[in-house]
Amino acid sequence: MPRRLTPVLLAAALGCAAAEKIGREVARQTPGGRAMLGQWDRYSKLAHVLKKYHDSGALSQDDVMSVLYGAGVIKKPMTIPPLPPGAPAPKTPPKAPPKADPFPVPTYKGAWRWPLEAGVVSSEYGRRWGKDHHGIDIAADMRMPVYAVGPGKVLYAGDRLRGYGNVVMIRHDENTVTLYAHNDSIKVKEQAAVKANQVIALLGSTGKSTGPHVHFEFRVGNGSVDPRKMLPKSRF
Repeated sequence: MPRRLTPVLLAAALGCAAAEKIGREVARQTPGGRAMLGQWDRYSKLAHVLKKYHDSGALSQDDVMSVLYGAGVIKKPMTIPPLPPGAPAPKTPPKAPPKADPFPVPTYKGAWRWPLEAGVVSSEYGRRWGKDHHGIDIAADMRMPVYAVGPGKVLYAGDRLRGYGNVVMIRHDENTVTLYAHNDSIKVKEQAAVKANQVIALLGSTGKSTGPHVHFEFRVGNGSVDPRKMLPKSRF
């Protein structure tokens, strides 16, 4: 959803043609607004092409869960695997990892924004190819800015999560994390504080991907949530 054109797209989502017309007229008053309207209209015409750009296979949830557990977002007791037959018992039992400090923000109550200014949702949240798709795929032009949907702290920034390519994970409160995958390049470092609307990456097609798009996840605790239930209503 465009950062400064929210009334335009929100009106469209609600089916109010008159309000959308007024919003578009307001947007045309600035060069940035005119450019964004042109981009949005072009994406609408290219939707049949952009719909082909999405994940090309299942992404590793184990790797994501490992990051969340290490940061204390997921709170579960440590399980010790049984010893193989005939193996001697250890002299001292393994210790559980130290308890993570509470996140400074218990619950984020601010607004969210979409991770792109404009684009086409090429794959929705839910069951896909017989497996769960834990986010939505939003296709757009290569190297378009990818924005933080809210303020927080960079939990992970790298390419070591299998299938995700170059990925950024941002923690917004004690239990809420957003994930942005398949980026061409990453513009933030781990542990850095980020603001809402800050550019955190440039859109790409790294990892398991059929074309330029961002795979976006909303994680709450140890589960995922449909991003459409968290983000503003939109024509995306």
